[in-house]
Amino acid sequence: MRENQKSNNIRAEEGKSDSQHSDKASSRQASNKNEGNNHYSKGFSSDDGLSKNLSKTIINRQVKEKESHIAKLTFDKESRFTKTILQSIPPESQITSAKFEGPNIALYTRNAGFSLTELTYHLSNLSKTMKKRFVIRTDPSIRMPEDGTRRTVAKLLPKDVLVSAVFCDDATGELILEVNKPDAVSPEIIIEIAKSTGWVAHTRLSPNLPSYIINTIHSTLKSSARERLIFLQELGARIFRNPLVEQSNVNSKGTLVKKVNTLEPPYIQKAQSQTKEVILFCLGGVKQVGRSCFIVVTPESKVMLDCGINPGENSGIDAYPRLDWFNFNFSDLDAVVISHAHIDHQGFLPSLYKYGYNGPIYCTEPTLPLMTLLQMDSIKISKANGTYLTYEVRDVNEVIKHCITLPYGKPTDISPDITITLNNAGHIIGSATVHLNISGVHNILYSGDYKYAKTQLLDSASSIYPRVETLITESTYGSSSDVMPDQSAVYSTFTQSINQTLVDGGKVLIPVPAVGRAQEIMLVIDKEMREGRLIETPIYIEGMISEASAIHMSYAHYLGYDVRRSVSQGTNPFESDYFTPIVGPSKREQVLGDGNPAIIMATSGMLEGGPSVEYFKEIAPSSKNKIVFVSYQINGTLGRRIVDGTLTEASMLDQAGKVKVVPVRCNSHKIDGFSGHSDFNQILSFVSRIRPKRVLVNHGEKSKSESIASTVYRKLKIRSGVPDNREIIKLR
Repeated sequence: MRENQKSNNIRAEEGKSDSQHSDKASSRQASNKNEGNNHYSKGFSSDDGLSKNLSKTIINRQVKEKESHIAKLTFDKESRFTKTILQSIPPESQITSAKFEGPNIALYTRNAGFSLTELTYHLSNLSKTMKKRFVIRTDPSIRMPEDGTRRTVAKLLPKDVLVSAVFCDDATGELILEVNKPDAVSPEIIIEIAKSTGWVAHTRLSPNLPSYIINTIHSTLKSSARERLIFLQELGARIFRNPLVEQSNVNSKGTLVKKVNTLEPPYIQKAQSQTKEVILFCLGGVKQVGRSCFIVVTPESKVMLDCGINPGENSGIDAYPRLDWFNFNFSDLDAVVISHAHIDHQGFLPSLYKYGYNGPIYCTEPTLPLMTLLQMDSIKISKANGTYLTYEVRDVNEVIKHCITLPYGKPTDISPDITITLNNAGHIIGSATVHLNISGVHNILYSGDYKYAKTQLLDSASSIYPRVETLITESTYGSSSDVMPDQSAVYSTFTQSINQTLVDGGKVLIPVPAVGRAQEIMLVIDKEMREGRLIETPIYIEGMISEASAIHMSYAHYLGYDVRRSVSQGTNPFESDYFTPIVGPSKREQVLGDGNPAIIMATSGMLEGGPSVEYFKEIAPSSKNKIVFVSYQINGTLGRRIVDGTLTEASMLDQAGKVKVVPVRCNSHKIDGFSGHSDFNQILSFVSRIRPKRVLVNHGEKSKSESIASTVYRKLKIRSGVPDNREIIKLR
């Protein structure tokens, strides 16, 4: 990584060195260049198998002793919290217990009506004093059985509110109601439901088509309620533990004074160490698009940001994050934070649980069902193609059980010294930028993938942050020539390209990612056809698009303003008389056997699996057909080779599992402007608005990342650089 100012980076070099962005280069310590032996080790032996086993035995014993000590301290601390809370709130609240549960303090009450109304005012003040977040749960003793709850709820809801699903979460005492009019369920009704049933209700919009993924999540959560409650309580003990290392404080004379840990009163804020170190481990997603993964390490915590795969690689060290190089136990991780559902950011996540991770995952509410959908689809494709996948269904279920979903804008403690806040990234529904406040001494903004402009589907990425020292930004479209055309010009080009093929009697295949681009393309096609600019023709939709659209409807409040308004008026923007869903290979054969022109939308967007590949086999040989690409094509994928024009034939498996050669004679057209990524100018505008002290550039081909880094330094005068995979960067 070439820095613009001196820094104390530790570097494990991978590949050739880059050109400098400034005259002063970072001082580095080169580690072993042999990739197989390149490990960051501290206190670990690597001499032989006996040493490793002995080390593991000692480490496991130390971990158990440490956890036992932490558990005792946390129990004492929890008791003191309970005592402080009970002294600060009215007895009418009938609080039976206060427990650390995940990132919150859960208050269990037998008086739901009072606790959801008047008690909230007391808790607001208490939260400011203790610097902790509270959540009200009903005592299990007052919760009505599920069948009785359903009947009671049906009587309490307005007659025009129809319930499509009811889910009682025994672990949290929450009642999820899928209804056709969420806005019609007033706070007064929610309180009445709590008083009558003992459950705290939350509403969600019913999709026109039931979501089997949401049902799967509900079923998994239902069957693991007891297990999840224990997990949340153990997690709470870990988050609210006392600091594991000594704190250093500055006295009135400016002298550093060592402070031995003691059990602080529960209302004391996090200690702000004046010498706190913050280190970033780059394990994937730099100088490339794919396998995004970083780990933020402080003296107290280890937090992973994203855990993706590289869709352009089938296996090997280039396909997955370099967790083999970061020599640590998965039990040392305090949390994994997922920015959004695309597989290059979360595709390796279930594998963590397969290989020993048992901690929490934090993401937004729509991200959980969307990434579950994509993980399940990966398993399906792997089985169909006979390819290797690093996880199974049971590992996906572990992800579901350990996932804690957060709304936008809610600061959440995930370890003793790290608070995260998720905000809209504008990339896909539920996509988030991740702001990490580390004890108030250093703030990191991890952008994930973001769109700093309004689209048909989403509002622009949020860019209002009080303080950011380090910005980690994507650079997918980081070249100075990567400037998106005006939206009206994009739609015009898109429509003309399709019309040209339809007039010639051909079929148009649009490979789309199921999440994000599919929904936006559906909105555009429907509008263009309704307004007469696009020739009316059958539009066939296959793959996960319908399921993903159902999830979009369930979480419509995460969509852009215009789409939310349409949904509130009772319109499903993802339904149209022009769309015909295709279910099963037999229906697909009918579409392909019909000689008439047609538009086909199918997953996946990079032609790396799913029904789009099956359509490609039949569409590619004819020059009158066309493939229109509307999303980014990662290096190494079939889609990228077609876009680059380097492919004249493709070897593929037929239905019998035999290899056949598919000639590629069809036309192709890559249309920029539909991307959920920021272009060159938008990235610079975002960085300029944030005004960090330092910028690290990732998620882009090497030349594009370097283009952003050099431009940020030259134009904005902000220290910037492009890391390598397997690089350690000292941020503070």
